[in-house]
Amino acid sequence: MISELLTYLLTPCPRYVRRMGYLYQSIALRGRYKRRKNSWQPHLDSTKAYISEVIRSCRKRGKVIVLGSGLLLDLPVAELSAAFDEVVLVDIVHLNEVRKQTGNYPNVRLIQADITGIAAELFKKIIRGIAELPQGCPNIPSIDEKTDLVISLNIISQLAAIPAEYLSTNMITRDEPAIDQWCDKIRHVHYEALMGLSRPVCLIADYEFIRRDKAGIIIGQGSTVGTLSLPAPDRTWTWHIEPYGEGRPDSSKELIVGAWNIQNR
Repeated sequence: MISELLTYLLTPCPRYVRRMGYLYQSIALRGRYKRRKNSWQPHLDSTKAYISEVIRSCRKRGKVIVLGSGLLLDLPVAELSAAFDEVVLVDIVHLNEVRKQTGNYPNVRLIQADITGIAAELFKKIIRGIAELPQGCPNIPSIDEKTDLVISLNIISQLAAIPAEYLSTNMITRDEPAIDQWCDKIRHVHYEALMGLSRPVCLIADYEFIRRDKAGIIIGQGSTVGTLSLPAPDRTWTWHIEPYGEGRPDSSKELIVGAWNIQNR
């Protein structure tokens, strides 16, 4: 508890990142990983292994940009650093432990940014009591002619989660269909931005959830990406994100994760 509090107090980040819960969720994710390490590890290993395959397929290795680098749990940082001239890790908040770890690699750079372009504007609107939902625009920091690979790392299903929760908590609007459509658009815009790049993209994303009861019988399932229609993945695996009784007392939760090596031209 003391460690989490110190992390919360000492992590540098913009006001909206702290107030909207992005910092808290990053710290909470670290705690969940520690509790669920055994059930999460196969997913983390599969993610790293797929990225390693993508690295080997890259003909050019100037700059790689990772969107959603998080706690680096699912990212082969050392391999990326060795393979590319420059590695740019993008997330809305970077904990100090991430800064310390990446400090060992001179060619790895951290950028703190909101890739949806909506969080700061939403925060301002709620403070001012404005009910209009911000539309934002996709943001891929540092992308230029030297960029030879962009990785979207286990984030597309999560892009709208904290903004939607912040909306709900602050009751800026009760128009649930409008909020659902807004969240859908955030996911669609991110995917379309990736597909519009004239360079290879590695997309790793969960797209379906499954809930099981204690006997292992499916009691619920559905999409984690709303109406976004993704092509058949090159690789799939299951992420046992909530062991039985960990998230809900009466069920477990699995995520179906897909991986794509997209050769945009």
